[in-house]
Amino acid sequence: MAASLRKALISWQWQNCLRSRQVAKKCVQNQISAFSSCSSLHVEVQLQGVPQNLVEAKGETQTQLDIALQHKDYFGLKHLVTLRDLFNARVHYGHNAGLRHESMTPYIYGCRQGTDIIDLEQTLSLLEQALDVCAHIVYRGGMVLFVCRNLQFLPWVEKTVRELGEYAHCRPWKRGIFTNAANIFNTLPIYPELCIFLGTQDTVFETHRAVVESNKLLIPSIGILDTNTDCASLITYPIPGNDDSPESLALYLHLFKTAILKAKEKRKQDGIVS
Repeated sequence: MAASLRKALISWQWQNCLRSRQVAKKCVQNQISAFSSCSSLHVEVQLQGVPQNLVEAKGETQTQLDIALQHKDYFGLKHLVTLRDLFNARVHYGHNAGLRHESMTPYIYGCRQGTDIIDLEQTLSLLEQALDVCAHIVYRGGMVLFVCRNLQFLPWVEKTVRELGEYAHCRPWKRGIFTNAANIFNTLPIYPELCIFLGTQDTVFETHRAVVESNKLLIPSIGILDTNTDCASLITYPIPGNDDSPESLALYLHLFKTAILKAKEKRKQDGIVS
């Protein structure tokens, strides 16, 4: 028994050694250096034997990406939604004042008949910013993951995501899907460039685990924050708003769908290569 375990351990170590050598050899030959941040992605690649026309195409692509960042409203999203749209979709309705979390106090306009009312002017400004960020990430070829734990909205979310060609996770989150992905899936993980949380609560009293894990891995996130949420500091681009109403969720899905489609269409028009 001990001999067989020793043999299996030696075999596993030898496979890891070979894999490490292959990765090291590939990195040395290609001389790849990359740096990424939440605001932009810079990649420098020096490959041996690459045709000059491909190098020039890469340079033109990077120039076009920089031009898009300098534009104030490159995708035409500035007036995609109005205060009236938010009001009609009941985005301003919060929870009972007794459930209010102190981190959401700056986003609350007032309280009426025991219910917190969200300041829609702040919501509009933050929503426009989040839509622009989402569009720029998709324009650069980024992958977007939609996360929602409200089961009544599951068909809407998954249908919308299929139409967009993106990804969604609407079922119970297994602990470590982000932070322990290599061990869970036994392969090198591929993380999304952006997580969009259509609700940040897993249960009434518990923050969605994906919010915590994406924050640990510095994955940019956009989140709809109701007045009872306690994770405003964990979301990169918070959007105060109602996350329980079907009307409000339909509006959120429509806006993000429009932003992503506009970004993909603009990417085709500008001839951005993958």
